[in-house]
Amino acid sequence: MTFTQHTILITGGTSGIGLGFAQKFAALGNKVIISARNEARLKQILAENPDFSGFVSDVSDTDSLFQLLQSIQNEFPKLDVLFNSAGIMRAYNLFENPDFSALTSEIQTNLMGTIAVTQAFLALLTANQGTIINVSSGLSNLADGAHPIYNLTKAGVHFYSDALREQARYFDQNLRVVELVPPLVAETNLESHTTTAAPNNMALSDLIDETLAALENGADRIDAGFSKTLHQMGKVDSEENTRKLSAQMLSNYFPKNK
Repeated sequence: MTFTQHTILITGGTSGIGLGFAQKFAALGNKVIISARNEARLKQILAENPDFSGFVSDVSDTDSLFQLLQSIQNEFPKLDVLFNSAGIMRAYNLFENPDFSALTSEIQTNLMGTIAVTQAFLALLTANQGTIINVSSGLSNLADGAHPIYNLTKAGVHFYSDALREQARYFDQNLRVVELVPPLVAETNLESHTTTAAPNNMALSDLIDETLAALENGADRIDAGFSKTLHQMGKVDSEENTRKLSAQMLSNYFPKNK
């Protein structure tokens, strides 16, 4: 699949992985549309990238999503790629009574948002023989203890993507479903705790290059960088590997008083 001359909608396209791919896709000769909740940030990114189009939209809000769908149908009826990258990641000590609304906001954005956007645009993408790229995480393979809600939402994205792909095959729908499984990409600032010097960090440019190569080769699942190792750890002795990873991550995020 040559990534040029496509019309691509990227949710969460004003920062991190979404913005990185938006800029690369535009450079390859695609029409790029980004959406984000923060209007001021969206205007800034559109000013810096005048070849982008953009809409204010909250993937967790049904009315906002419907307005986005109407706008895309009217202005970009040839949409053939949806890149679901809107997401948040938070570490929680579940024994310190974290705010319930914060816990559920990850579910609404990461999981429900991905499902809602995909379902909203499914008919248009299928009609255009399109592609859906859902961004999950290496932590969809193995729980790390420190990010309990993020882990489950990204595991949900994985299983939803698999189910959608299999239904497309079963019902003879001309739709490609790809799961992009990135590892830690610290420069995206998904959370402030990590740095680019962190072990197993992957540069955003390397993630983009690896993803494009895998798309060209027809991959349905792209385990990038350290996600390949996490995938194997999740398949072989997953309980022991979960304990080891969780012990390391929990001590990093919530060190005990000596």
